[in-house]
Amino acid sequence: MDLKKGKTILLLGFLLVLIVWMIIFGGRISDLNRLTSEFEQAQETMAALTATTRALATEVVRADSDAAVEEWAYENRRWIREGDHRIAVVPLEGTQVLPTLIPTVTQEPQNLFRVWWDLFFNTKP
Repeated sequence: MDLKKGKTILLLGFLLVLIVWMIIFGGRISDLNRLTSEFEQAQETMAALTATTRALATEVVRADSDAAVEEWAYENRRWIREGDHRIAVVPLEGTQVLPTLIPTVTQEPQNLFRVWWDLFFNTKP
C-alpha cells in the first residue's frame, strides 16, 4: 500500500509542478505577444518619424535656395520682377467705394443642461 500511496503523491506532485509551469508559460506567452505588438508599433512610429525628418530636411534645403526665396517673394509678398508692370485698380471719379462688410459670427449661448449631459455621458473616461 505504501508504494501505491508514494506513486500517487509523486504523480500529484508532478501534475502540480506541470500546472504551475503551464501558468507561468502562459503568462510569458502573453507578455511576448504584448511586447511584440508594442515593438511593431514602435517600428511603425520610427518609420513615420524618419520619413517626416527626411521630408523636413528636403524642405529646409529647398527653403535655403535663392529660387525658393524669390518664388516666395513674388507669390506671397507680391514683389515684381524687372520688366513686369504693376497694375493698380483706380476707381473712376465720382464713384463711391463701398466698404466690404465682414460679418461677425456671434456664438449662441450654450444650454447648460446640454453641457452637463455631454460632460457626463458623451466623453470617454
